[in-house]
Amino acid sequence: MKRLQVRGFGPIQKGDVEFGDLTVLVGPQATGKSLFVQLFKAIQDAGAIEYELGEYGFDWSDGDDPVSDYCGLYFGGGLETVIQTDTVVLRNGKPFDFRKVAVPLRGTSLKETVCLIPAQRVLVLQDGWPKPFMAYAAGDPYAIRKFSESLRKFMEDAFRRPRSLSRFPQPMGLDAGLHAVVDASVYVGSKIVLEKEGMRKRIALKPPGADFALPYNAWSAGQREFTPLLLGLYSLMPWRSRAGDIDTVIIEEPEMGLHPQAIVSFGLLVLELLVRDYRVILSTHSPVVLDLVWAIRELSSTAPDNGVKALCDIFNIDQLTVSMPALLKSALQKKYRTYYFHPTNSGVITEDISTLDPGSSDPSVAGWGGLSGFSGRIAQIVGEAVSR
Repeated sequence: MKRLQVRGFGPIQKGDVEFGDLTVLVGPQATGKSLFVQLFKAIQDAGAIEYELGEYGFDWSDGDDPVSDYCGLYFGGGLETVIQTDTVVLRNGKPFDFRKVAVPLRGTSLKETVCLIPAQRVLVLQDGWPKPFMAYAAGDPYAIRKFSESLRKFMEDAFRRPRSLSRFPQPMGLDAGLHAVVDASVYVGSKIVLEKEGMRKRIALKPPGADFALPYNAWSAGQREFTPLLLGLYSLMPWRSRAGDIDTVIIEEPEMGLHPQAIVSFGLLVLELLVRDYRVILSTHSPVVLDLVWAIRELSSTAPDNGVKALCDIFNIDQLTVSMPALLKSALQKKYRTYYFHPTNSGVITEDISTLDPGSSDPSVAGWGGLSGFSGRIAQIVGEAVSR
């Protein structure tokens, strides 16, 4: 799908997003960003989702309103009416009947092509091990169930193989230099180890030089938030280019719990996804993410070697590994799109702010969807007060 348009979908009055290689969605809370990316996955993976829900014993096709029942099951409890009779969905500019998602036609592909890493990912490892699909409450959205189950299967397999996650975090399918940057900014030399509590497996964090390991709930907030994300990315970065049929990766609020330097390090992981030809969609409240996107867009107009050198400085890369120049050069050639989910009195309207031009006459573009405007506004207020 190259473009998704919606009218009257949840809080979104009018949404129109044309996807690039990397697409960033910004906007205040409760403006529909999460619903929008979940809708994207529902459309792309309709057959795979129906099949998996059926395998776990769910059946909504025989009710009075299959669309409403499906919405409550897929988007989560209380969202049964997120799709109304007057809701309009356009896929690549053509009207799309959501009933084909709720009750897919026979012959619909069962391939899963979209990986969605949800904002609620910290809940996945709450007891030190991912919960299975059916361990979640009835009203929990499909996205968290699916991510948790996928991570559980990945970890069951990875910890079963002695050279896989026994020294996590480690490069695995990642460039060693990229791994070193992430390790330094998030784990600071600590290692995740496998422990047993009774006969149950769990992961714990072993600080450098320590003879003990910390349980999951004793980790720093950033480590708790980032570890499920990194594990999810590991599953998408095998030694070969891509994982299975997945071609699009959606990550919600990657910045949660992270210091700005760690967010910059996460940006390198996004570039790794891009060089593997994944299409990436991010939703964020962090101006650091847009700082990186703006910088890469600006550097793409410079000589490639100059752009690579500047990106090395931005990402604090001291030594270039063999594959790092290709990763950074690839980043300079990708297409980047940014959209602001702008709340108005009549509902949320999306605005294309991809230029991220701070000198634009459009306040949404100049203020990066409100992410850069607050600091300038505060500085102005303080300056006026001090000068009085």
